[in-house]
Order: sequence, then structure tokens, then C-alpha cells
Amino acid sequence: MKVIIDESVYLFLKENKIKLSLQFKTIISHLKVNPRMYPMVTDDVNIRHFIIKNIDFCYVIDNEKIIVSDCRFKNSNLKLKIK
Repeated sequence: MKVIIDESVYLFLKENKIKLSLQFKTIISHLKVNPRMYPMVTDDVNIRHFIIKNIDFCYVIDNEKIIVSDCRFKNSNLKLKIK
């Protein structure tokens, strides 16, 4: 299986100055062997997620590709101010 990391995930990590190369490599190697080992996000079996250092990554299983498409901080203290 081929693992593709979306540009938005790359930019998120770069803008927040987060380095996860070693952890990301181990997760990707696990995904190549068994892509369904992490928990599902919704009722769809092809959308799943994993967590590294308080960052939640979402990925989609699509035939012979795994696409890491989204990421966010798991526990954020950021509050939106509505005027």
C-alpha cells in the first residue's frame, strides 16, 4: 500500500513547528502492513484516525492508497470569540 500525506497536513506541522519524523515513520510502516488497525472516526470503515503527541490525524483508505488527509490538536484551549 502507498501512503500519501496531504499538503494541508504538511503545512499544519510546518506552521506549528512540529517535528514528528520518527513517530510518523513508525505509524506509516504499521499502516502499510495493516491499514485498519486504528479506530474508526464514523460508521464508515474507510475513515480512521491515530494520535501522535496530542495531534489527531485522520486518514482514508482508498483501494491501494492510504491518504492522511487531516490533522488537528486533540485538546486545545483555543476558544473562538463571537462578536
